[in-house]
Amino acid sequence: MKSTKILFRIICFLLILMGGIGNVQAHAGLVDSSPKEGELLHHNPGQLSFAFTEVLEADLVEIHLYDWNGEEVKLERPRLQPGDATRVHVSLPPDLAEGTYTAMVSVVSEDGHPVEERLTFSLGQKSAHVAEPSQKQSDPTYLILLRFLTQGILLVGGGFYLVACFAQRYGLPSFAQSLGRGRQIGWLLIFIGLTSLWFVYDASLPAASLTTALWQGNVSVLSQSPFAIMLLVSALLLLLLGLPGMITGWYVAVWLLLIGTQAFGGHAWGLSPLWLALLLRVLHVLSIALWLGALAYLLLHRSQAHQGNEAFKRFFLRLVAMAALVSLLTGILMLWVQTDLNKMLENWLIWNDLLVVKLVLVLLMLIVAYRQRNGWLGKHVLNEKRLRWEVVFGILAIFAGLWMSQMPYPG
Repeated sequence: MKSTKILFRIICFLLILMGGIGNVQAHAGLVDSSPKEGELLHHNPGQLSFAFTEVLEADLVEIHLYDWNGEEVKLERPRLQPGDATRVHVSLPPDLAEGTYTAMVSVVSEDGHPVEERLTFSLGQKSAHVAEPSQKQSDPTYLILLRFLTQGILLVGGGFYLVACFAQRYGLPSFAQSLGRGRQIGWLLIFIGLTSLWFVYDASLPAASLTTALWQGNVSVLSQSPFAIMLLVSALLLLLLGLPGMITGWYVAVWLLLIGTQAFGGHAWGLSPLWLALLLRVLHVLSIALWLGALAYLLLHRSQAHQGNEAFKRFFLRLVAMAALVSLLTGILMLWVQTDLNKMLENWLIWNDLLVVKLVLVLLMLIVAYRQRNGWLGKHVLNEKRLRWEVVFGILAIFAGLWMSQMPYPG
C-alpha cells in the first residue's frame, strides 16, 4: 500500500511537469540553405551554405556534390561558420559546368544519430535528365539487429539477476544456481555485441572515425555521440561486473547502472528539459528489464515457484504489476515529451508503424499477464505456454523499441 502511494505521488509530479514541456526537433534538421532547394542560379555562387537546428561538430560533417550524371564533384573540407556552429559552408570549384547538381550533407545530431539532408540546384540551366547520386547509402539493418541481440540479452539478464536476488529470500535458486556457466557465456556475448556495435556504428558516421578519436583522446568528437559514450560506459561496467569475489551489493549496483546506461544512447539528448527526458527513459528501461527478467525467472523455476510458496507469489505479482505500470506510464510520457501528436498523425512515418506494433505487443503482454495472474491465484497453476508467449511478446516489443530509437520521429 505504501509503495502504491509513493508511485501515485511520482505520477502526479511527472504529470504536473508535462504542462511546461514543449516539443523540439526530432534530429538535427536543415532549416535554411544557400542556394535554395530547386533554385536556378545564373552564376557560380562560390560556396554552398547550410543552416541546421543544432550545433555541429566540424569533424562529423561531410558534404558531397554530384552532377546530373550522378558523378561526384570533388570538394574541399566543409567549415563551420565562426561564432555560429549551426551553419556550415563548403567552397565550390570555380570551373563548375552548367547543369543540375545534388548536394548530400551528412551530420551527426545531438543524440548521436547520423542525419543526411539533400539539396538540388541548377547552374545556368536545368539538366534534362538527372541521375541518382552514386553515393552508397548506409544500411541501419546490422546496427538494429546488433542492438537488439546485445541490449536484449543485457536487459533480460540484468532483470533476471535482480529478481533472483529477491527470490533467494523465498527459498528459490540464486542467479548462479539458475544459469551456471550460462553467466560466462552471456557476459561474453554482451561484450562481443558491444564491441561489434562500436565498429558498425562507427562505420555509419560521416567524416571522422570514432575509433581514431578514441585512440587520439579527441573528447570533442566522442562527446558529439551519446551512443558512443553509452557503448564505452557499458563496456567499462561490464568489466566491473566480471570482477570475482565482490559482495552482492556491488553486483546489484553495477547491474542497475548497466541497465540504466542503455537509456542514454537515444533520442533524449535532443529534448528539453533533458533531465526529465533521461529520467523517463531510465525508468522505462529499468521497468522493462525487471518485467522481462521476472518472467524469464518464473519460466525457468515455475515448478518451485508455485508449489505452496505464497509469499513469493505475492511478491512476484506485485513486482510484475509495478514494472508493467511504470513501463506503460513512462512510455506514454516519453511519447508526450518527444513528439507533437498533431504532426505525428499528419506525417505518418515508419516510426509511427513501429509505435503501433509496440503498443499492440505490450497490450498482448498485459492480456496474457492478467489471465496468468487469475489462473495462478485461482487454480494455483502456472500456464507455461502463456509464460512463453508473454516473454516472446516482450522481446519483440524491445526489438520494436530499439528500431524506433534508430528512426527519425515526428517532431
